[in-house]
Order: sequence, then C-alpha cells, then structure tokens
Amino acid sequence: MSSKKIINSIQFLRGLAALAVVIHHTGGYVKRYYEPHLLLGDYFSIGFAGVDLFFVISGFIIHFTSKNYLNNPSKIKEYLSKRFIRVYPIYWIITTLLFTLGWLITNVLHKNVFSIGYPHTFIAYLQTYLLFPLHFAINPVTWTLSYEIFFYVIFALLIVSKRLIIIPLLILLGSFYNIFISQSGSELTYFNFIFSGYNFEFALGCLIFQFYEKIQLSKALSLILLSVAIFIIIYFGYDVSDVDSFQRVLTFGLPSGLILLTLLNLEKNGFISFPKLFLTLGDSSYALYLIHFPMMLLMNKIPQMLGYQFTAIQEINYSYFIIISIVITSIFVHKWIEKPIAKFILK
Repeated sequence: MSSKKIINSIQFLRGLAALAVVIHHTGGYVKRYYEPHLLLGDYFSIGFAGVDLFFVISGFIIHFTSKNYLNNPSKIKEYLSKRFIRVYPIYWIITTLLFTLGWLITNVLHKNVFSIGYPHTFIAYLQTYLLFPLHFAINPVTWTLSYEIFFYVIFALLIVSKRLIIIPLLILLGSFYNIFISQSGSELTYFNFIFSGYNFEFALGCLIFQFYEKIQLSKALSLILLSVAIFIIIYFGYDVSDVDSFQRVLTFGLPSGLILLTLLNLEKNGFISFPKLFLTLGDSSYALYLIHFPMMLLMNKIPQMLGYQFTAIQEINYSYFIIISIVITSIFVHKWIEKPIAKFILK
C-alpha cells in the first residue's frame, strides 16, 4: 500500500473524532452555566472519547506514513522534519495569536478569556511552545499534542534501529503496571505521562496497520463488530471520567481500534463510502482541534462583553452557531494557512 494513498475511513474518523470533541466542549459550557438545559441532550458528554480515537488513528498513520523508514537511520532527519511540519507551525501561529488576543483583551477591555493564571515566564513560554509534557496550556486541548510528540519520539527509535524496540516494549510494560495494576495513572506527573494508558492506544493503531491487510473480515462480521464497539462506548462510556486512564483504555481505546479496523475492512472491500463533509473535516481536523476551544470561549464571551445575557434557549441556539462557525473557520485555516505553510517549508 502506497503511503501516498488517502484512506477515506481514516479521514472520516478524524473528522468524526474532532467534531465529537468540539460538541463535547461546547456542550460542556452550556451545561456548566445553564444546567439543567443541555446541548443535544448531553449525549456528547462522552465526546472526549474522540481523543482516544485520535490516538489510535495516530498510531496507524505514523506507521502507515513511515513504514519505509523503519531500521533506516539515514531517514531520521526526514521523518522528524515531516513530524515537525505537521505539528508545530500552525500550532505556533495559533498559540501566538491566543497570547496576543489575551493580552489585548486583558489590557484594553479589562477582561480575561484565555490567559487566566498563566505565569508569563520564559520557562513557561518555552514549555508551552515546545509542547513539553505537563506544560501550562493557554489552549487547554494541547496536552494531547504533548503525547503525540512523545509517540513520535518513541517511534523514531525504531527508525534508528529495530533493536531499540526494547524501549517501547519496556514503556508499554511500565504502562501496564501503572494503569492496570497500580491504577495510579490519573495524577499529573512525569511518571504517569511516560507510562500512560494512551501508549496502548497508539500501539494499537500501529498493530492495526501491521495486520489489517492480512485480516479479511466479511461485511456482516465487520458490521457486527462495529456495532459491538459503538455499543460499548455508548453503554459504558457515560460512567467513565476523562481522567480515568484505566477505564478510558478499555471503554474507548479498544473499541476505537475495533471501529478503525472494521471501517478499514469495509472500505477495502468496497462496502462503504463516506460523506464528503466528514472527509473535508478529516483534512481540517488538526486546525479544528486547535482552534475550537479558544474560539468557543471567545464567542461565548463576546455577548457578555457587549452587556448581553442569553437565556438558556438562546445559548443553546447560539452554541449551534458557534459549532458551525468553528467548522467553517477550521476549513479556511487548513486550506489557506496550514497547507500553504507546510508546502512553503517543504520547498
């Protein structure tokens, strides 16, 4: 399979995962300030499971795009350059914009939207811009990017030498103890960062890429397994906390892997097609993920800054407008900022 091939099921799931997170956070705002009124019946309170799906997809994609680099240390620079371009340029632009907007809103309008409690020290800025583990996040969703960088570094070891596979295996072993035996992985420490349950989700994505072409599932079996995975997420997911690493792996991570595997099989055998909107969202998913939380906060603060207070029903309707605005903006950012910058750097 060529690494240039676009897999529509991957793009669809990217778009779906990103949209689930957007609705989760937007609905969370409504729930916090307007309960008992809820956005979409609060069904997307488990939308944070989109993060687990993202991690599984990341494992698949990194193996898919870098399989020819394995055990080839001469490719390490090319690999790291591509990963750098994928993550950092648009992240730096959006982060700098948030710091600038935060400063202007604080000093001109005397409001505080983005930078509450930020220490504003050189070390804090350095950690934020480098996505250092446990960095102080002006954009609350960027903790997941620290894990992405960690995954990329661990995978890079296999490019240097296949013998270094012992290191990721030891990390997985430590993660198994930390998450499934001691069950102490929810506290924010560097130890828990390194030995987190998300390592299993990333590894699961890598394994799915390794074997999915060899696993032939019929249409009927694929649909049954897909239904089982969705049932597990919906039936058990509402009892899972977003900081419960043990339950997240079992309730969201493993079913996400099953969803990915079944959709890949259905697409491979020509049994399924995907809505163009979700494929477009998949292309724009990184931009969507980066901008959605600060944009949701800002759009909710604007009416308050203008002295207008929504009723609960007005807030719910306004939230739909926010979600649509975020989606449209992310597509614009991806097409006119993210892609051109990547092309320019790669010249």
